[in-house]
Amino acid sequence: MKKIFVGLILISSLTAFPQDIEIIGGLNKNDFFDFQQNEGHFRSSYDPDYGYAIRLGVENIKIDWLTLRITLGFDKYGGEITASDGGLGGGYTTEAKIDKSVVSLGVFPLNFKIINRIDLNFGVEFSGLISENFSGTSSGWIMGEPDWSYELNDKYDRFSSKTYFGLRGRIAYDFNISDKLAISPQYSYYFGLSNEFDEFPESTKSMRHYFCIGIQRKIK
Repeated sequence: MKKIFVGLILISSLTAFPQDIEIIGGLNKNDFFDFQQNEGHFRSSYDPDYGYAIRLGVENIKIDWLTLRITLGFDKYGGEITASDGGLGGGYTTEAKIDKSVVSLGVFPLNFKIINRIDLNFGVEFSGLISENFSGTSSGWIMGEPDWSYELNDKYDRFSSKTYFGLRGRIAYDFNISDKLAISPQYSYYFGLSNEFDEFPESTKSMRHYFCIGIQRKIK
């Protein structure tokens, strides 16, 4: 979370200089996924869910030869998970529904403009958990012992990881309203590289599709 607060201070200082500023809002579709699916006895399946996102973007930040786009955002997303693991002597299964809110800082060093209307941006995003709601059960068996089951809320105070990291790409089309204002329908994609949960299944990651509208103000 400290990195996010540093990002807040950074954006506040950058917006004091002539830049292009954008306010963005829209929907996201989250899909949890797992790299190790079907390895050994591990099995997982995930149901997607829809949420929403709000972002503040600052473009054309010039640092020496580099031109950056920086965003500060709020995301609400979630989904349902079913995962199991074990062996010949026993096994366990977790079924859960997760909704979480994160604040994020995006840094885009690769930025292109096509025919002066289409924006392409590629970069990285760091996020910190603000809140979460989770419900579900964990159950299992061990050979020679009774089966067991408990509610996740009864055992865990927190199920999700505190911080996240991933890659993000964006494409937007600018409809110029005036010399200073533009409306930008846009699609962006986030591919998570860090784990979403501290508890089983710990290796789960997130990929999210965003369908948003932005309002740009050209300051310079």
